[in-house]
Amino acid sequence: MAISFRLAGITSVLAIIAVSAGVHFKAHASDHADTPAIAASPGVDITDVFMFPSPTNPNNVVLAMNVHPLIPSGQGGTVSFDPSVLYQFKIDNVGDHKEHLVIQTKFVGEGPNQGVVITDPVVPSMQGVQSVLEPRDKVTGTINHAFTTSTGMKVFAGAREDPFFFDLNQFFTILPDRATPITGTPIANPDQPQAATFRAPGAAQDFLVGLNVLSIVVELPKSQLIGAGSGKIALWCTTSR
Repeated sequence: MAISFRLAGITSVLAIIAVSAGVHFKAHASDHADTPAIAASPGVDITDVFMFPSPTNPNNVVLAMNVHPLIPSGQGGTVSFDPSVLYQFKIDNVGDHKEHLVIQTKFVGEGPNQGVVITDPVVPSMQGVQSVLEPRDKVTGTINHAFTTSTGMKVFAGAREDPFFFDLNQFFTILPDRATPITGTPIANPDQPQAATFRAPGAAQDFLVGLNVLSIVVELPKSQLIGAGSGKIALWCTTSR
């Protein structure tokens, strides 16, 4: 079964790991409901991608993909992943900007008992803008509960507080003609003078505080991702139907 990517709503953040020298990041801006079409389909909306060393095992690396932004405080447990979407971590361990390994996640059903189906890192049957559903691990899980695959990869999929910090009100003061992705209507206060820069760190106001996202997080040995490559890996994530 081939799956064509739905490019709208796909955000990628590139992260590079040098195993001998620690972790280095190159990241594009976070993405939250940037168009009305994406706001209407939050299950495909990738907000952030993270890659960092495991805090408990120096031989492991953690990959995290956040989707479905702007879940109100206290409602994280009522929201589940879109079961029609294929969520993928794509890894380049050669340096040619093509995925040579993928970790795929699909969700079964909806609601608090939604099932989690995941693959361990596998060589993809197809590269680029189409994907094939790869054989899944025999161990499945449930959202909001951590589990371990048959090969020892640790997995969590569920609601978490949005880790991104953004002073949205000041952003609209700097660019008062920008429309909100939900309504298409500018929210700038006409009585407030246009600002030239963001507020100082101590005065900035995090618009996302208390808001939640849905996270897919895996922890596994670095050696499973590096293989015979150069010692560096590039990571990006995609959502597709």
